[in-house]
Amino acid sequence: MRIRLGVLGAGRLGSAIAKTWHARARQSPLIWSRSGYCAHAQGRVAEGQWVTDWTKLLKAESIVIAIPGHALLKLAGDNEQARQFTGNVFSAAASLASSSLQQLFPRATILCVAPFLIHGVKSIPMLALRPASLPLSRWLQAKAELECFGDIDVVEDEQVFSQIALLGASWPVVVVSAVQAAASAGLQRLEDQSASQVGRRIFLRAIQSLLANGAGSQELAGEVATPGGITERGLKSLGDVTTLFEHVFQQMQARAEELRA
Repeated sequence: MRIRLGVLGAGRLGSAIAKTWHARARQSPLIWSRSGYCAHAQGRVAEGQWVTDWTKLLKAESIVIAIPGHALLKLAGDNEQARQFTGNVFSAAASLASSSLQQLFPRATILCVAPFLIHGVKSIPMLALRPASLPLSRWLQAKAELECFGDIDVVEDEQVFSQIALLGASWPVVVVSAVQAAASAGLQRLEDQSASQVGRRIFLRAIQSLLANGAGSQELAGEVATPGGITERGLKSLGDVTTLFEHVFQQMQARAEELRA
């Protein structure tokens, strides 16, 4: 029987990939987990065919790497079966450069991907790095498999890929943390818990509305801030937020480079 996909890893990302593939491609992928096969894992991803030997995944036409880079290096570093694999390798291991992946799978078609898990959406949009040296026919074949998961955005520069991948994954978590801190600051003097819950809900609803508007910060300020009013006072008191966020983002980029192999 033709096996199109194997998933290396059954954590949050690997589980989501297996379930999405099963729902959209109508085929059960092979799945291997570092924690081994167990009833708990099977219940979490019942849509897959579990294997106890990770090299069994290499029977598939494509494999998705959904474990950290260091774990993959330890697993496949000297594996001859990996070196002979000629299918597609879709790697979501952000810490591994495409050159390192090519050393592990020298005969495979290597694509670095950044999957974005969105709550309530039955697909997995991805950012894909297209290698400049990859022949067009192999690129189109690999891209067609990726499109089974959902929409694909493509870039051709590895540094651009790394920066955009941060914007779609780790960075929003940091920004949401800042938004939640802003909400807490606004609720600081509300001692009644029910009032605090109402206040937080209204604040987050307003944030969603402003984001859905699609306008830039200057345009929003012009629409909302009355000269001499409350919003204008808040904006003037805010200080240089851009510099703060630039510093935080640069620290995250530096850490990503430190982890890269």
